[in-house]
Amino acid sequence: MHIAKPTDKQLVWQDLELGVLIHYLLDNYKPDCHMKEKIIAEEIPPSSLNPSKLDPEQWVRAAYEMGAKYAVLVAKHGTGFALWPTDVNDYSCKYMKWKDGQGDIVGEFVAACRKYGLKPGLYYHPTCNGYYGINNELTYDYKGEMYQSYVRCVERQVEELWSRYGDLFEIWFDGGCLSVEDGGPDLYSILRQYQPDAVTFQGPKEHPHNLRWVGNEDGLAPENCWATTNAGEARYDGTVPHEETGVGDPDGKYYWPAETDMPNRDHAAFGGGWGWQPDEESHTYSPDYLLDCYVRSVGRNSNLLVGMAITTDGDFQDEEQFRAFGKLIRDTFGTPLTLLDAPVPDESGLFTLTVPEGKIARYLVIREDIREGQRIRGFEVFADGEKIYASQCVGHKRIVPLGENGYGTVSFRVTEGAENWAVRDIALL
Repeated sequence: MHIAKPTDKQLVWQDLELGVLIHYLLDNYKPDCHMKEKIIAEEIPPSSLNPSKLDPEQWVRAAYEMGAKYAVLVAKHGTGFALWPTDVNDYSCKYMKWKDGQGDIVGEFVAACRKYGLKPGLYYHPTCNGYYGINNELTYDYKGEMYQSYVRCVERQVEELWSRYGDLFEIWFDGGCLSVEDGGPDLYSILRQYQPDAVTFQGPKEHPHNLRWVGNEDGLAPENCWATTNAGEARYDGTVPHEETGVGDPDGKYYWPAETDMPNRDHAAFGGGWGWQPDEESHTYSPDYLLDCYVRSVGRNSNLLVGMAITTDGDFQDEEQFRAFGKLIRDTFGTPLTLLDAPVPDESGLFTLTVPEGKIARYLVIREDIREGQRIRGFEVFADGEKIYASQCVGHKRIVPLGENGYGTVSFRVTEGAENWAVRDIALL
């Protein structure tokens, strides 16, 4: 039995549980500019963009009201347009009418995160860039002159992003990273120099603080979602579901916990819900649906990353959705009915919690002590002495729905585990 151990940075990431992924996309202005076989970035000149409500602080404030603890901004998506005043090319916010070209969307976003206490992160798509005619659905001579010229531009841009804005908490690579050996940019060296402590989603395999994709964009982690995997590279672009990567491997060599990403609007909306078009408010997920996704992601040893579709005016229209979702999380999981902190099982191996008189426990929440890795490999749940549930993975957090049954006692027992497994805490809510 192999037990991979998390880094301190990965442990911090898992404790945060809930984040946002913010998309202010040029595709919103011209929906057919990002086509399957060709990206025509030059069809949207930056000089034509003058959003009247562009306010990164409003985006971050909405995330804060939802209860997000970290935020990731899509700094450069597939069109190649940069939300910071890059010196590498002329396709950036520097050439917008907005703020007469003096604005820096990334800079304002990071400042807002620090104001509201969210940890800032940045998304950069290294294998897709319409400005340079690079599409990750096509094949190139990756070591040829054309692609290597593009690689140098990627390296210069990520160096700008990672050196100008202070410490970043999470760095997102949609589509993963082409290795240096295969002709890709030397991202690890730049990471090591400027952001060695950042956790990276699908980052370079040499980086110690990596995360992996959960395998879908539905807000759904597998029933058993192990933080460990044997997949030493992660290069999924999110367009094709991949269940196996979400499950991981309990004996996996790498401690790469899964992040569960989903848009805040359903997949029938523009861009699969990640982008924005007018008159699509009916596609906004209900707060109750988002709470169910929270239970099925955060409650299955993953973090939940909720998308934010920003309008062409530059604002986030679904603030009320976020407020209501945040209130649901607080009302449901804010104050335990019963809590056992660092508990020890009784002689029969049971951890037993008593429901206060007159109360109904709707969820059992179990947190494993994972500082030395995931060691619990099987468990059972009993209600009033009868087994009602059994599964395998606990990890950072496992949420077990109990319904409206009015149980008097709820018990938890580990049925399989490595030596020295331990429970961080158990709660009824």
